[in-house]
Amino acid sequence: MKKNASDFQHEVLFEAAATTLPGSGLFIGRVFLRKRFIAAAIVITCVGLGLGARAAWMQIQEGAAYQQKAEANRLRKLAILPKRGIIRDRQNRVLADNIPRFQVTMTPLELPPDAGEAEQAASRVARILGLSINDLLPYVSSTSTARDETYVLAENVPYEQAMSVAIALPDLPGFNLVVAARRRYPFSPETPSLSHVLGYVGKISPDELENGRADGYVRSDEIGKAGLEKSLESLLRGVRGQKVSEVDARGRIKASVGETPAIDGSDIRLTLDIELQKAAETALREQLDKDKLGRGSVVAMDPRDGSILALVSWPAYDNNIFSGGVSSTAYQALAQNPDQPLFPRAWAGTYPSGSTVKIVIAVAALAEKIVTPRTSILSVGGISVGPWFFPDWKAGGHGPSNVRYAIAWSVNTFFYTVGGGYESFVGLGVDKINDWMRAFGLGTKTGIDLPGEVSGQVPTRELKEKQKGERWYVGDTYNLSIGQGDLLVTPIQVAHYTAEIANGGYKVIPHLASEAATTTMERIAPEDAVKEVRLGMRDNVTYGSGRALSNMAFPVAGKTGTAQWHSEKNTHAWFTSFAPFENPEVVVTVLLEEGGEGSAVAVPVARRVLEAWWNLRQAREGAF
Repeated sequence: MKKNASDFQHEVLFEAAATTLPGSGLFIGRVFLRKRFIAAAIVITCVGLGLGARAAWMQIQEGAAYQQKAEANRLRKLAILPKRGIIRDRQNRVLADNIPRFQVTMTPLELPPDAGEAEQAASRVARILGLSINDLLPYVSSTSTARDETYVLAENVPYEQAMSVAIALPDLPGFNLVVAARRRYPFSPETPSLSHVLGYVGKISPDELENGRADGYVRSDEIGKAGLEKSLESLLRGVRGQKVSEVDARGRIKASVGETPAIDGSDIRLTLDIELQKAAETALREQLDKDKLGRGSVVAMDPRDGSILALVSWPAYDNNIFSGGVSSTAYQALAQNPDQPLFPRAWAGTYPSGSTVKIVIAVAALAEKIVTPRTSILSVGGISVGPWFFPDWKAGGHGPSNVRYAIAWSVNTFFYTVGGGYESFVGLGVDKINDWMRAFGLGTKTGIDLPGEVSGQVPTRELKEKQKGERWYVGDTYNLSIGQGDLLVTPIQVAHYTAEIANGGYKVIPHLASEAATTTMERIAPEDAVKEVRLGMRDNVTYGSGRALSNMAFPVAGKTGTAQWHSEKNTHAWFTSFAPFENPEVVVTVLLEEGGEGSAVAVPVARRVLEAWWNLRQAREGAF
């Protein structure tokens, strides 16, 4: 229909009337106040600035970290394990080395991100290894484990299984087949006493890991647990290397990126002679079997520098059973054995010294001018102090005794008198005895390079007051002077003070590692006093209580000892010796626990050890 001008005017007027307000333009929709608009603009601006700042912070401040994470997802780092150092004896015979073994390991961080894929890979590995998937799932799914550390899932994997794992590895991200080393001790099966000396390695414990993280230890590492493996750990372990490979999104290796070679551990050469060790162990074992005894120790040492030539604690064990992990049954059998085969009694067992300590008392008495070589003290069977009687071991006594005779026949009355005094004779007294015992290394560790050494005990006035609430009596001094009472020593300590008398009165430090050898000219006793005591020890062998050694092919000096320790059990049997007399090259100290008389059971063991040492010496000299 055609519209005229009046129609258009009506529509325009109607629209203007309906939509035009005074001072306002055209508006369609809800009213949005100006204040709300400004507030919204501020909020949007702040959010934008915050996001921009966060993005800048992530790119600039944390960029390196995120790039590292990205690289970690792209790169796989595989540890290259160093070879543990080899341990050899003084003749370069291998006492501890390494043989290869296969391990299957897993690093949770390298598993597929999809939980289902990760469990599928773990299930496949479990089937190959003959394990239950439940053994692996805790590592796969747990968030409590360290995701970037490597865990050993299987040790000593048989070759066939290892090859099956190797074939499947391209489709098993997070899992690895590692050629690791298992420690081997080739001489330990036939000479188990060597196990106490060498020790063994085992899986690092949580406490050891916590203390060792700063030194680069990780959860999958093994660490020295006992013996030289523990004390020389820092030298033997080496430094691990690393192989870096590029992987795809599924964790499959695509290319090698780089490699840092491992640094193998240092080889260690010992002063110990495996042939003498075997001879000493055999001599001790056969004497123990003969007398129906179970425990004992032998120490052979070079008195010139403290080198340990043999170190036997019996009973013992084969440390090979700990390589690669020991079964709980085998360990419990050792741990619950009443004779304690795991216990290194040569340096950790404490006993009364018996009469072996009389050689220290004799040096002290001569050095302090309590007696001279010509001083004679009458032995009539013992001495009485009030109601107490302190006996000689020989009924009726030994008659007039000077220092050499007293050592030769172990005359108690002589040592009671020079130690604690009697009637008008003034003795050393407890304080001077304490000083001289400490000068010869009693009451403190010898410093041998083995873990677990104990200090023993030198009784003092203060110690008795503290331990027993009693004051010190002269009877305590008498007991101390003959190696009884509360005096406690280790076999290595007895060998130690014997060595310092054998070498003329110079300090030595016992050691097994050749690198630990130290030469000292520190004199701890006057030469003339030591010389007289050495002569007394020679007399002990030529006509005294050790005369069973008088017919040996070379001159020996020694001192017997019989130590009371229990009112209802047999005494401990001691003998300590050195040879050749004029220029000593070896000290041999023997202890048989509850063995009775030292002259009866300890001397025969010492004889066989000394003969073995002499034969080895002669054979080697003849070879040149």
